[in-house]
Amino acid sequence: MAERRRPSLVLLLLPAIALIVLAATEWLKSNDDESDASPPTTTQSAAPEQDGVKEANQGTPGDEGAADVDSSPGSAAEPDGVLAADEARTRLENQALYTLQTERFEVAFTDLNTAIASAKIKGERYLEDGEPFELVTTNKERYYPLAPQLIGVSIPTNATWETIEQTDKAIRFRWVGDGVSVTRTWQLADAAYQLQSVIEVRNESPQTRVVGLEVTSAHYVTREEEEGGFLARPSPKLSHGICRQADETHREDREDLLIGVGGAEQARSWGPDVDFVALTNVYFAIISAPEGQQGERCELFTTDRGGTINDPEGSLFESALIYPKVEVPAGQTASFRTAVYAGPKDFDALEAFGHQATSVVDLGWFSFIARGLSWLLRKIYDFVGNWGVAIILLTLLVRVVLLPFVIPQFRNMAKQRALKPEIDRINELYKDEREKKGAAMMELWRKNKVNPLGGCLPVLLQMPIFFALYQTLATSIELYHAPFFAWWSDLSSPDPYYVLPILLGLLMFLQQKLTPVAMDPTQAKVMLYAMPLMMTVFMILLPAGLCLYMVTSSAVGISQQRYMYWKMDRESTEVVPHEPTEDADGDKIDATAKKAIAHTKRAKPRRKKRPRRGRA
Repeated sequence: MAERRRPSLVLLLLPAIALIVLAATEWLKSNDDESDASPPTTTQSAAPEQDGVKEANQGTPGDEGAADVDSSPGSAAEPDGVLAADEARTRLENQALYTLQTERFEVAFTDLNTAIASAKIKGERYLEDGEPFELVTTNKERYYPLAPQLIGVSIPTNATWETIEQTDKAIRFRWVGDGVSVTRTWQLADAAYQLQSVIEVRNESPQTRVVGLEVTSAHYVTREEEEGGFLARPSPKLSHGICRQADETHREDREDLLIGVGGAEQARSWGPDVDFVALTNVYFAIISAPEGQQGERCELFTTDRGGTINDPEGSLFESALIYPKVEVPAGQTASFRTAVYAGPKDFDALEAFGHQATSVVDLGWFSFIARGLSWLLRKIYDFVGNWGVAIILLTLLVRVVLLPFVIPQFRNMAKQRALKPEIDRINELYKDEREKKGAAMMELWRKNKVNPLGGCLPVLLQMPIFFALYQTLATSIELYHAPFFAWWSDLSSPDPYYVLPILLGLLMFLQQKLTPVAMDPTQAKVMLYAMPLMMTVFMILLPAGLCLYMVTSSAVGISQQRYMYWKMDRESTEVVPHEPTEDADGDKIDATAKKAIAHTKRAKPRRKKRPRRGRA
């Protein structure tokens, strides 16, 4: 019987258990996803600006100290036709870069293979070390994002494309050879962070050609960049490959996609009906989506790069969007259109892009709740203009919505608080007799109509909202480098001076003091001090935005709890005291306890009477 009161301890530990589960999940993700190798980030040189377009710039992106992707012991076998290192370096030094830009981003294209050599996100909040955030993390020609690989057309690996047109809105490249003329047009789209790519293959030969297209991208991240300690927030550089196919989102981490040494033998592949393929980290994404048709297949894989086989320096994520092959008669042209998104995981911008691109935002198990909370957070921000204030107002709204579930919980706690003197008396009376103490406690609760588990259901109903809010605040691009006030200049990072975690610990200590506990004094003391301390340590490692939510929620919860206690005290509910009796041995025990103990003893089976038989 005594065991039945243990759930009250579990109830008190539910928030901590929830945090442990969340933190353990993120830690497992960070271990599984840890890093990929390819060359370090490139710093593209910029040419003078003219009519919104930067002139062709002779010169290479700086690659001093870049990791040699092609020499990794963990790398898969290299494809045929790869240029020698010296020749590849010379080509990079002599490449021409052409730039298109808007107020949101600046993208540079190379004449080596028409891929994206640099993509910088503008805006003060996206500055990294005083420079615009760079999306392109590779500095090898064949690993540039959105590189075209034509099937059925042989383009030499040392080919250079001719630039035939450039305006402030578009750039057009052309390559002629192997009986075809290939043009690629890059054009700025009207919406934020969007580009349009059109590749046209004209058959100049006398016979019909079968032509296909793969659009490949790569993303490199070191293991050090992806590290996120146990119970800490996930690293902003934590990376994934994503394929959206047939209304299903395939989100894969490094371990899932690893090929070569210690991994699978071939890339992961999905199809047909492909909506998009993407390479992402927590806050940014490069997405390629077929336009005018759905893709035939998408492929994702990673290879370890640098370091040793057992301790690679990083990993290279690679993706391919594969179009269906088409027949091109002599003198005719085949077109392949690709929509490209290169920017932050801004929900409104992704929604404007279409192609189900909002699914690149990982909102966790309760995404249907998290999407609503994310939308509400943005609407509140539009009204108040400060993300910290928006989090506080969102928390208040959530507490108001949950009030019908919280009131029964507080009522039950208030009743238990009124019973505390009786509970203490029972603990003292039966301190060495667990069975009798449990029976007496249950009788006390029954007489006073108190359900010791009455607070469990309201807490369980709140857990999905807590999980959803955690994921929303931990991954929301809106909080990326978003200031609150004073030293809280980045709500996506931990509080640098630990003020919010310490304040949360103090509030939780006060909340524990107000919460009645049906346990012995030693357990109560552990809960009083251990719980606030544990929560403080957790919050030191988590984003300030999430900690601000927890502080606000705790403060509101304490206010609600104090009000309910005041209201219940005014109602002056009469407590029915526990009245112990004595058993045959002189021990004090109440009638219900006697009955409960008696039921635990097995009664001897009664023998059936045999009917007498009459004499003959």
